[in-house]
Amino acid sequence: MLKSVFNLKTFQKSLSLTNLPLNQRFSIKAIDIFHNKLEQLKKENVTEPENSLELIFAHVLNKKLLREVRGKSLEKLTLTDEETQKIDDCVLCRLSRMPTQYILKNWEFRDLELNMKIPVFIPRPETEELIELVTQKIDPKPEDDCKVLEVGCGSGAISLSLLNELPNLKTIVAIDQSKTACELTLENAKKLNLADRIRIFKHKVDSDKLPDEITMNGKFDCIISNPPYVPKKDLLKLDPEIYLYEDLRALDGGEDGLDVINILLKLASKYLKKGGSLWLEVDHRHPEIIEKIVEMNQDDWKLKYAACYKDIFKKERFVEIEKV
Repeated sequence: MLKSVFNLKTFQKSLSLTNLPLNQRFSIKAIDIFHNKLEQLKKENVTEPENSLELIFAHVLNKKLLREVRGKSLEKLTLTDEETQKIDDCVLCRLSRMPTQYILKNWEFRDLELNMKIPVFIPRPETEELIELVTQKIDPKPEDDCKVLEVGCGSGAISLSLLNELPNLKTIVAIDQSKTACELTLENAKKLNLADRIRIFKHKVDSDKLPDEITMNGKFDCIISNPPYVPKKDLLKLDPEIYLYEDLRALDGGEDGLDVINILLKLASKYLKKGGSLWLEVDHRHPEIIEKIVEMNQDDWKLKYAACYKDIFKKERFVEIEKV
């Protein structure tokens, strides 16, 4: 069992401000607490300490914009004893390397605010670009019966963004092997009033066959996935925020990172309509390998490697494959 990188008890006394005399426990200057906590986060080499702290302060103080807890705005703010204690608690969690998204229990993704829950995979900024690419290619008309399947829905970020941004998209089928992820996707769908347009199934994709209940309405126009693609040897190189808290099943792509991707290619060959597309977010080392796999099996699969797109960090990240 992995051990926590931080002993909470060691810092409990130093972090707590509730031992102060009563006359010092109210209207504490926010900027003083901010700098104190920032120093503690930096000392423990917590990643993105300043941004983490700004998000925590904004959350506790119910501020919508981060600029409200920065610079001169922060200098004007004071904290009550209760607010100080809440910040203490959040910082303790962050010192234990809990991701900020789990501490806040929500996270913004494109135009949505999604609930977050341990250990469901946290959507990354790069995945927002995947949504952008797909919505540029898929924009159904009201009369179209466009069918979309997402494999590995996690918090529902991809499926719910597509439903939100494509009002004529009647329904999406979303699947995940994690019961907690399926429940969180449904929770977020209800929160965003999108539950009537999504069908969610707990299913582990470990073969090229899908259950009848998932395919009952026929083949799909689009299959989309941010699958597990981290090579097994790289898992323990990940930040503690990831390997201590997130579901490693959402990350572990097997020996070469291609275990699930290979299955998705076979699924696409069986369950995509002619002219349909498979969209994948992958490791930057994978596109060239995927292109070769598709070319080798083109006669059997009737798939065509259409394009590869770079992410905001200029790495090859997204692959588009067509059914021909």
